[in-house]
Amino acid sequence: MHLKASASLSLKLVLTAVNAAVYAGIGALWTVFPLLIFGVRFWPQVFAPAVFSVLFGPWVGGVGAAIGIFIADVIYGHHDALLSLLVGVPSNFVGFFVIGWLTNHDFKTFARRILVILSAVIIPVYAVALVYGLFLLSGKVTVPTDFVLVGFIVVLAILGLFLMRNKWAEFEAAASIGLGIGTAIIGVGIVAYSAIFGLPVAVGLGTKPLGSAFMYVVGASSYFTEIPFMVVLTPPVAAACRSAFPSLRGMSQRKVKS
Repeated sequence: MHLKASASLSLKLVLTAVNAAVYAGIGALWTVFPLLIFGVRFWPQVFAPAVFSVLFGPWVGGVGAAIGIFIADVIYGHHDALLSLLVGVPSNFVGFFVIGWLTNHDFKTFARRILVILSAVIIPVYAVALVYGLFLLSGKVTVPTDFVLVGFIVVLAILGLFLMRNKWAEFEAAASIGLGIGTAIIGVGIVAYSAIFGLPVAVGLGTKPLGSAFMYVVGASSYFTEIPFMVVLTPPVAAACRSAFPSLRGMSQRKVKS
């Protein structure tokens, strides 16, 4: 029994390390080939820790994502280790831990419906937050065309996925909730950090304390630039992993058919 527990812990440590390496490694590609749509930078690498969260649970997904974002921030990101530790690390850990826990937890039908509704509500709430934040910053009611186009496309795509009856609907709900919490931490954290320590130049938001409007803009824009890749790429990758390695089907607390 002790030997099995030790082997299980060792396997989780290895999987966590692989998760961190894959997350940071894929992210490094976008420093050379940044993914821009209508001038807005997207963050497709979030699907990697999401896959680990689904397949191996919340601790592997959350801790691996936290380590991976720290490596990315320090090596090719903003190069501020303290900012990463206080904002990037906790936001990634909490976000992917929640995704892993919700995905691997067996909810009753009523609770499952509540989670799906909650996850869908996050989308318009963040859309309003983004518009409100931009209004506070610019003092105008109009929103830049780029944000309107990107937001419209993203919202339609995500709502379409939620409205479709599919076997990954519960993951999509978990992804929206986990990412919503994680990006909220980023929005609040970066404003608080700027007021206490000042932001590094590499962040691109200036070095002076940020106004409260940035909480809405940073949090909402982070959500909309990550959620499409998480809900579109994670299911097929996770399903492919389970097909290639059938033993993965029994590693989570609750099986998700692929």
